[in-house]
Amino acid sequence: MSKWAWFAGEIDCYTYDLACEEPTREAAIATAVRYGHLKPGERFQIVEAQSSQAKVHEGSDCVPFLRTRNFEIVTAPLAPASNREG
Repeated sequence: MSKWAWFAGEIDCYTYDLACEEPTREAAIATAVRYGHLKPGERFQIVEAQSSQAKVHEGSDCVPFLRTRNFEIVTAPLAPASNREG
């Protein structure tokens, strides 16, 4: 079993591909916002989880979580006022 790490994904989607294996909640949110092509105000889900490290999953795109905690729906922050157009 892996160490506890944070993951982010789209709401109601079984994959967490917006952020994977981030060390903190804040890092998962930042990665999801930066690389997840999320619009300001768009909602997504995060979870802290331990993943399987079984050899059967080596090289797999989808590795199951064995334990989860701290599931949360979060909202992508709005751009700072200085960066807004208009």
